Amino acid sequence: MFGVPGLGAGGLTPGVRWLLVATGAAFVLQLALEGAVGMRLTPWFALSRDGLLGGYLWQPLTYLFLHGGIWHIALNMFMLFMFGREVETILGTRRFLPFYFACGAIGGVGWLLLSWNRGVPCIGASGAVFGVLGAFAAFFPERRVTLLLMFVLPVTMSARTLAIGLGLLSLFSMMGGDGNIAHAAHLAGGVAGYLAARRFVQRGRRSARAVRRGAAGAMHVRSGYPPPSDEAPAPPSEDDVNLVLEKISRHGIRSLTRAERDVLERASEARYNA
Repeated sequence: MFGVPGLGAGGLTPGVRWLLVATGAAFVLQLALEGAVGMRLTPWFALSRDGLLGGYLWQPLTYLFLHGGIWHIALNMFMLFMFGREVETILGTRRFLPFYFACGAIGGVGWLLLSWNRGVPCIGASGAVFGVLGAFAAFFPERRVTLLLMFVLPVTMSARTLAIGLGLLSLFSMMGGDGNIAHAAHLAGGVAGYLAARRFVQRGRRSARAVRRGAAGAMHVRSGYPPPSDEAPAPPSEDDVNLVLEKISRHGIRSLTRAERDVLERASEARYNA
């Protein structure tokens, strides 16, 4: 289990709330149909070689909503709850949901390529959730995270260390041939999430530098104040964004003032329109 300083029990973001509800509802439906009626959903909605070859092209997305048991879905949804809210705050809901499904699909395809000859199905949101964890580690690498080993022993480490440790664990387990868990999906989804978040941060920094250079040049040419404009306010500088991100990393998203939230929203909107 995990504990992340700065994250309270409430404050669900829209995308995370929708995923929790949709995944929970799908699991209840799965139990009802398979337990009461005997109708198995795995052949149609789990990710498998035979399914894709049979034309079930929706499986790289639908397999995320099926789970192997209560502990399987509980751990996945708890990790999404703990790490997804602040990732969604940085990305914005319009980006977060496609990002989640893309990480899940990439994780599933990575697993499928390595398990092609086995013909077994893959279920669970772990690939997408590991993508969210990878993004969290990219956005908040030094954020302290407490992991309860065996649900008893607390171990505190940085988010970056946790992501690297879980990635290496997935890699070694995958090489060891543990076929009961889709370690390749964890690894592929996590790497995809981390790289996508790093690119997002780099693009934001380049945009901030470009805006700052343009503003400085205009001030130099005009030798006075820039004229008023009816256009949308300019994106915040890189330094302003970094200060807000640092405050989130130390004290959590709830510590932000309205002005600091405005800085984050303008930076996100600038990156979305770039």
